Amino acid sequence: MTPSSGYRPVPRPVQRAGGAFILACGALVAWMAWRQAATGAEFSMKGSFLGPAFAVLGLGLILWPGYREERLARGESLDALEGMRLLTPRWWGILAGGLAAGALYTLALRYGWLAP
Repeated sequence: MTPSSGYRPVPRPVQRAGGAFILACGALVAWMAWRQAATGAEFSMKGSFLGPAFAVLGLGLILWPGYREERLARGESLDALEGMRLLTPRWWGILAGGLAAGALYTLALRYGWLAP
């Protein structure tokens, strides 16, 4: 059985619910990092980076289908692809946007641009 013939696409409402959950968790972690920076001038660097990154990924799942579903909808085979090669250009952009959001948020907290 090949991956594309054995892969069962996740229904869109389930993907959106998962994306909403990831977005909410990312936003919560970002808020916690901001709150730490606002009250104690120390904050979690991992939380400040990962929170916004996951929020962007969750938003991507809410707005667009997953990368596997996107490839299958275009009629592409998943047989020869695995890991990062499965990502479509759209999902590479979402991943880059998430990493950029995390980096900018961390810099903003570190230099006090967002803390009151």
